[in-house]
Amino acid sequence: MKLIFLDVDGVLNRVQTKAQAPSGCTGIETELVKNLAKIVSETKALIILTSDWKVGWEAVSVCCSEDAQYLNEMLAKEGLQIVGKTYDDHVYDYFLQDRGRGIHRYLDALGNAEGYVVLDDHVFGDFDEEIRKHLIKTNCFEGLSVEKAEQAIVIINNGADTDR
Repeated sequence: MKLIFLDVDGVLNRVQTKAQAPSGCTGIETELVKNLAKIVSETKALIILTSDWKVGWEAVSVCCSEDAQYLNEMLAKEGLQIVGKTYDDHVYDYFLQDRGRGIHRYLDALGNAEGYVVLDDHVFGDFDEEIRKHLIKTNCFEGLSVEKAEQAIVIINNGADTDR
């Protein structure tokens, strides 16, 4: 099984994003979702939510918050869906220390991932060497660019590090 561990802010949106989520927070850009769709199309990877957006996300859409439903709808426009989420000790982790544990817990529970990538605009303090080998670090001014999407495809399909 191939996986994409997905952050939202700074990946599917950026500083200049005009769209708004129902809560009034920064929304999702279709162009960036299309870059995610390219990754999924070329790898057949499943999307696992690591973002703070996971607080309101549940596998059953009617149980989702309005923002999570909005996220689901924006992804569905490109034929995408989130199939799971990670669980961290500190979801709102302002000191960037806990997201890696959630990724490791998910991978450990799964047993053996064929390949995976972590799409995030931050490097968390608990992103160990293993996670960093699979990290595509976006930035808040660009989000998930075409180039970053191509790099993610290489990592997932080869299960190896690439020059990023």
